[in-house]
Amino acid sequence: MQTIRSEKHLLDFVTDDALDWFDSEVETLNRLVHQLPSFQKKANDTVHNDINWHNVLVEENGGFWMIDWDDLAVHGDVAMDYSVFLWPLYGSEDWPFWEERLMDLEGRERSERMEIYFRAKLLDDVIDVLADYIEAENMPEVKQRTQQRAKDIHLRAYPEYLRRYGK
Repeated sequence: MQTIRSEKHLLDFVTDDALDWFDSEVETLNRLVHQLPSFQKKANDTVHNDINWHNVLVEENGGFWMIDWDDLAVHGDVAMDYSVFLWPLYGSEDWPFWEERLMDLEGRERSERMEIYFRAKLLDDVIDVLADYIEAENMPEVKQRTQQRAKDIHLRAYPEYLRRYGK
C-alpha cells in the first residue's frame, strides 16, 4: 500500500477513500484470521504450495498427475492449496457442487479457512494489481498492456468484492 499511496497520482481511477478502505479491509481480514477458531490450530498438512491448473496434467482417461513439487512443505494448510486450485471455480455456477464435495471431504474448519483465503485472493485482485500498474511505468515495452490488464482486473474485482463482502 505504501507504493500505491506514494504513486497515487498515476491511478486516476482510484480514490483516496478507496485506498483507506483497502487498508481497513486488510485489517478486517487480519482480525478474522486471529479470531476464527479454525485458524488457531497449527497447520500440519503436507502441501504442494503451488497447486494450480498449470501444475496438473490430465490424461484422456480422466487420470491426472501433479507436477512442480519444488515448493512442497510438510507443515502447511491444505485449505490454502485447495483455495488456489479452486479459485477459478469459486463463484461459478459449478461452485455449489464443489463446495459440497469439499465439505464432505474436508469438513467445516477447512471450508471456513478456504472462505477466508478466497476473500483474500479477491482482495489481492483489488489491491495488488495497482502496484503492478505503477511498476509498469518503468517498463515502456509492456507498460500499456500491463496497465490495461491491471486496471481491468481491479475494475472487475473491486465491485465483485463489494458485492460479496460489503463496505
